[in-house]
Parts: sequence; structure tokens; C-alpha cells
Amino acid sequence: MPVPPLGLFEGLQTESSENRAGKEIRISLLKPHPRIYSSIATIIAMVLNPGPKSAAFEPRLLSVDPSLTCSGWALFALESELLLGVGKVRSLPASSPMARRLEDLQGKISLLLEQLELTDNDVLVCEAQTTMRDPRAAFKVEQVRGMFETLARNRGAAVPGRLNPRSVQFEVIGLHGKQLSREVVKLSAAATVAKLYLDRLTQLGLVQKANELCRHQDIVDAVLVGHLGISRLRSARLSSTPIEELFAERKAKSRRIRAA
Repeated sequence: MPVPPLGLFEGLQTESSENRAGKEIRISLLKPHPRIYSSIATIIAMVLNPGPKSAAFEPRLLSVDPSLTCSGWALFALESELLLGVGKVRSLPASSPMARRLEDLQGKISLLLEQLELTDNDVLVCEAQTTMRDPRAAFKVEQVRGMFETLARNRGAAVPGRLNPRSVQFEVIGLHGKQLSREVVKLSAAATVAKLYLDRLTQLGLVQKANELCRHQDIVDAVLVGHLGISRLRSARLSSTPIEELFAERKAKSRRIRAA
């Protein structure tokens, strides 16, 4: 893979000789550029290993757990449902002005989508907001979520909707009933990802043991969003239903009720 042009991301180094069909890509910032306002050594912790060559050219799903601090992402092949890669996009520290943090994130997200070669063959799905207990915090995260969706649309990717965290908890993790504590949800989420994807995440080099997943909660959440997203997209394909309908929570909920 050629090193990206210098400029806004001066000092970026990429390792690997291939892109979508490549075995591994790592992106790191060797020195902060003045316009990035960043002192973070690694701006995108990324591992990409498609496995079988055919999986590298399938339509893909990029699932995102957006956050102003650190957004997790996971990349899946839609047909083989293989987990291709995982990573994080880190923001500037909270001490930085909000305008600079958002500018910095927009550049990093744009670079990520470019390096992943997101096209009109691919789909992006973000986790929806959880609650509005803190409207100010929710508004800030919404700006990050909007960046991912807008930049993906600019590259031609489909953005059919968002997935509610409660849907992920119910359909993937198997948590039912009243709202559980965040700590219980986090532990259950990590256990589910370990059960479903530990071997693959070990191959990708993210972790060696299941208990290490607790250090990567952003990626854990993105993987779970992607797992449910794959299921919704599969259902849409098999039933010839527009994918947007499977990401409309009211309709998805009514389908689950009828199925029960």
C-alpha cells in the first residue's frame, strides 16, 4: 500500500503492500501535524486481515460505536460474514476546544474510510443513542455519528439506519427485562463477543485471551452492532426487503413480536 499523500496527515505511516486483499494494514502517526492538534502516537489502531482472498472483494459492513472520546469500529464481509478488521478512532483530549476536536475527528474518520476503500458496494451502520438523560453529551456524540454517516454517504456507501443498543442487548447478548447496570451489560457484551469472535480477534492480533476484551469496550460494542447488522442485512436479502425497513426500529420490533 502506498503511503498516503502528506498534508493534513503529515507523518502517517502505513504498513502493507495491499489494500482490501491485503493481509495487514496498520496506520500510525509518527509525529503530530500542527493542523491535527494531536499528541496521540497512534490515531487509528487498525488490523485488517481478510482471510480467504474471495472475502476481500465482497460487499462489506462497517459497524461503528460512535463516541467523542474513542469510537470503535468493526468491518465484516457481508456474504461470508467474516470479521475482517477492528479498530478505534481516538479524539483529542477534552482539554482541547470542541471545534478542534471535531475537526480532528472528521479528518481521522475520512482517512479511515479512505484506507478501508469504502465504496457504493458497502454499508455503514452506527449504534444509535441510548438515552437523553444528558442532552448535551448526546448532542456531541450525535455530531460524531453524523460525521461517520455523512462521510460514508459521500463515498457512495449505503447508510440504511441505526441500531438501538437495547436491540443489541436483546437480540445478540440475550439480556431481557428491566434495564441492567452498565457494568453487567459490559461484562455480558464482552462474554458474547468472546464466544462468537475470540478466535478471529486472536488471529487479528487484538487480544490473546477473553479477559483482555475489557480493555477494548469500544470495539466490543462495534462488533456486536455489526453482528446484528449482518443479521438484518441477511434477512433483507433473503426476503427481498429494502434494507432501510430492517433498520427501522418500530418495524423490526413488530417483526420480532410476530416471530415470537
